[in-house]
Amino acid sequence: MKATLLFDSRCVLAESPVWEPTEGRYLWVDIENGTLFRLKRGDTTPEKWSFPHRLTMIIPDGNGQYLLSLDRKLAKFDPESEQLDWLCEVEQDKQDNRWNDGACDSKGRLWAGTMSTKFTKNAGSLYLVDKDRVPQKVIDLVSISNGICWSLDERTLYYIDSPTRKIQAFDFDLEKGFISFNRVAVTIPEELGTPDGMCMDQNGKLWVAHYGGFGVYCWDPETSLQLDKIDVPAPHVTSCAFSGPDNDELLITTARENLSAEKIQRYPQSGSVFTCKVPVKGAQVYGPAF
Repeated sequence: MKATLLFDSRCVLAESPVWEPTEGRYLWVDIENGTLFRLKRGDTTPEKWSFPHRLTMIIPDGNGQYLLSLDRKLAKFDPESEQLDWLCEVEQDKQDNRWNDGACDSKGRLWAGTMSTKFTKNAGSLYLVDKDRVPQKVIDLVSISNGICWSLDERTLYYIDSPTRKIQAFDFDLEKGFISFNRVAVTIPEELGTPDGMCMDQNGKLWVAHYGGFGVYCWDPETSLQLDKIDVPAPHVTSCAFSGPDNDELLITTARENLSAEKIQRYPQSGSVFTCKVPVKGAQVYGPAF
């Protein structure tokens, strides 16, 4: 399969692809420029909002507002009034750290991790944020906290700490919001790049963006086998999410960072956003309960 260009955004670091089904809109961010993009399906030009922070994650709350992670803080953003309501801050003792990827479980709890902007090994953690808006550390010694999603029965949480090149499987207690390590579900071969963002399909398979791997790869978390690949005309593929009116189209983000001038000339659409229709629909995703 091959991805096709959705919008030539040429972000430094496009991330956090999201589909708003009720509005028919694609969302994504450029982390380093603090820019939020929102593109109505069928339109050619997105709306944009800019923030004086690194903007790493966006999750719609289902009521017209967005949960944003801005550097080390979480906020609610109303795109109509452009008002920001700050919710909480994490790791105030680690000024070089920032939030990175995150996702909500079906109870509306946010699971999101941190990393060092200087890429210091083991400087980050994974946190759980519930209705009390107090971040609780659940995993420490994380280097680059990335893809998070759940099995269809919600008994397993899949999680990526990118430099390990492993997709870890944790036993997940939905009622208590408790996880315990079970196994390594998939180890990504070095020649395929580094696993980054991730989503789940309705067959229980994982779709994983490979940074440095020119694509989104489909992995079976039970057998550890690679099942498919979407070729993307950019080396650094950062994340993916199911989108489209039938929920069978992957929205794919990429990055221009860490590319030489020669590489950017060869892959000029790096940092842009792509789509690819796939033969399966995405699993349900959820917004925050706070």
